[in-house]
Amino acid sequence: MASLDSVRAGGLFSGDSWVWWQARRLRYNLVLAAGGWIAYAAAIGLNYAFGHPVWKDWRGGLGMTLFLGTAFLVVMGIANVAYLLGPAVEGWARPADVDHYRRNAYAMGLWGSFAVPFVFPLVQLAMLIANS
Repeated sequence: MASLDSVRAGGLFSGDSWVWWQARRLRYNLVLAAGGWIAYAAAIGLNYAFGHPVWKDWRGGLGMTLFLGTAFLVVMGIANVAYLLGPAVEGWARPADVDHYRRNAYAMGLWGSFAVPFVFPLVQLAMLIANS
């Protein structure tokens, strides 16, 4: 099995591509974390707005928040593996305008990843409306 350095040197993750994408990974993770927290707050707010308290007491809230936060860290790990598609596809496709590809691919991945956690509050909203 090839090491990561030999894969990068072989062109799949060329040095310039790898550096460009890795320089933006922290911002990607911060946006993803913010999306998760905002979606969680929206889901809790929806429940309270419809008169459906989520927890009986603060212990339940703390426990659920810690559990869901830990689960979201696993999801963020999976998202970071998927983040490698950016430089990988760049290596495979070899776009003519690399800067344009990078900006567009990064923006689509960033905002798509930010939006995914909001699927859950939207489904919850539909369920709350259907049951009210």
